[in-house]
Amino acid sequence: MMAMAESTKTQSNLVHGIPGGGTPGFHELDQADYAATLATFAGWGDSKAQHDLAALYLEGREVPQDFGEALKWHTLAAEQGNTLSQHDLATMYLEGLGVAEDHERAFHWFLKAAMQGDGKAQNNLGILYATGQGVAMDIVEAAKWFMLAESQGTLDAAENMEIAREDMTPEQLREAVGRAQAWRGGS
Repeated sequence: MMAMAESTKTQSNLVHGIPGGGTPGFHELDQADYAATLATFAGWGDSKAQHDLAALYLEGREVPQDFGEALKWHTLAAEQGNTLSQHDLATMYLEGLGVAEDHERAFHWFLKAAMQGDGKAQNNLGILYATGQGVAMDIVEAAKWFMLAESQGTLDAAENMEIAREDMTPEQLREAVGRAQAWRGGS
């Protein structure tokens, strides 16, 4: 079985200064101030604040867990190109967190993040190709994404590539290597 990269956890540590975690800002905020400050900046359209606020709601940290709010803020940030929110939004659709499972939407958001070079999204995109979830099954394309993720140090990608390699012909492996090289040269 292939391993998703941090599927139910958000991708990044919050860096706006949560007490007890991350890097403090100009001053140490208490928990209520932090969430309120994030909500203000998120409301103003700041995609980083939108991601961080969504992460709080998704994980139930500093605020009560609320998948609906997480979905709202991740969607706003993802639509602005925030890679971390694109990954986390894809995970929400893949796992049915606050929404009906929708593998095609999960594929869409993993692809957006993967195209921006996110290794975890690349690994997860490879899994979707390998399993045919949300996209036609394509072991060569799956291997391409595993290779790209592995080159960034995504640990699960190396394991997933080994699993995929067992099901590939030498010609398919060469094709996957060629696709990965072409992607790197064109990105």
